[in-house]
Amino acid sequence: MNIVQQRIDELTAMQNHLTVVQPEDGTWDWFLKREITDMKENENVRRVGRTLALRTRLKSLVLLILSPSAAESKGDRI
Repeated sequence: MNIVQQRIDELTAMQNHLTVVQPEDGTWDWFLKREITDMKENENVRRVGRTLALRTRLKSLVLLILSPSAAESKGDRI
């Protein structure tokens, strides 16, 4: 389990525990909800970024392997 998911789980457990002893008017849990939401969004952004970076590296590698004649033809032009 990664650190971000562990923190989200901790905050959720804290919120669930406090729900029992705090009033349900929303004055005390807004910051927990906001932090949980922000952490989930940031985790999703990081996952997408890692995926895009991996795709870019794989695409570059595949293009390099599949088009050696293109690299040779570029060398011929110089």
